[in-house]
Amino acid sequence: MEQTNMPQFDFRANYMNFLQHKPTSLIPNSFVGNKIYGFGAINGPAIEKGNQFGDGLDGFGLKWEYPSTGGGAAVPDCTCILLEDITEWRDTVKIPDPAAYDWKADFETECRILGAPDREHQVVDFGFGNGVFERLAALMGFEGALIAMAEDPEEVDAFFTALTDYKVKALDYIVEAYHPDTITYFDDVATERAMFMSPATFRELIKPHHKRFAQECLKRGIIPIYHCCGHAEAIVEDMIDCGWAAWTSVQPSNDICALIETYSDRLGFVGGYDTQGPAAREDATKEQVEAEVQRCLREYGKYHKGFCFFGFRYVNSLDQAVQGQAMGEIVEAAMKYSFQILAEESGK
Repeated sequence: MEQTNMPQFDFRANYMNFLQHKPTSLIPNSFVGNKIYGFGAINGPAIEKGNQFGDGLDGFGLKWEYPSTGGGAAVPDCTCILLEDITEWRDTVKIPDPAAYDWKADFETECRILGAPDREHQVVDFGFGNGVFERLAALMGFEGALIAMAEDPEEVDAFFTALTDYKVKALDYIVEAYHPDTITYFDDVATERAMFMSPATFRELIKPHHKRFAQECLKRGIIPIYHCCGHAEAIVEDMIDCGWAAWTSVQPSNDICALIETYSDRLGFVGGYDTQGPAAREDATKEQVEAEVQRCLREYGKYHKGFCFFGFRYVNSLDQAVQGQAMGEIVEAAMKYSFQILAEESGK
């Protein structure tokens, strides 16, 4: 989102303080001082989320769809299950070669759509979609993926290892093309109520691959961020052990205040907005949006450490202008009230 009509403030430094677990004078906003490319801003490179302007196929041979009901976000074509039996993944799944993909062309395309980064004033993030569990679920369906994890964990681990080999190799091409300060790794392992699998299964089968990827980012001087929707507070200490700097997008089904109070010196929490409530709906009123923004900022931002605001609204449209207006209302409200809170505290 373009940063216009903002008070003079070093948003980049403030956001970096958040990522480095330092106090923040202004409550950070994930869309201000942070330029997002890859998945998260748009669907990202076709190698991961398919060619949304063509046949929808990604580098793995999986077909994706881009329904307006999700604002055009990529979802696997549920009529196409590529992998029925996990033991056949070596013969059935095509793991692409990152060297054969034109990452620089994607960056140039994204710059034309989203604007070029202002590296002096913005932290540049690359969103890397489809972590190990998400990729398995995309290939097998959620039921098939969970059954495979329960029945044949050795084969699942072997597949996750090969997939992480690909992701680690891709890092060098992403760094060369995007020069990111941060990489956000997307791997949703939870629903609104609970994790898809037990924490023990997560630790056995998924965590080692998360940790390997996060550590490879750190070796390259990149700050790794983990994206997971849903109720995942049971694995917060595992996130820290992996090396993730922050968890996005933490939802209020988790005890966010307790998490900030306990872990803010080791992990940042991005989110807070109730994306399941009325303020996240397409027909949300301005008053509902502003009330939810204020709740987040005053409830979670009071610590001035460990929290970065992120809000999201569902829009039934593929029109970027419509999407931008809906999101813009949240971002503008968050910035207005962040500065209002800063002024209140400065006057004490």
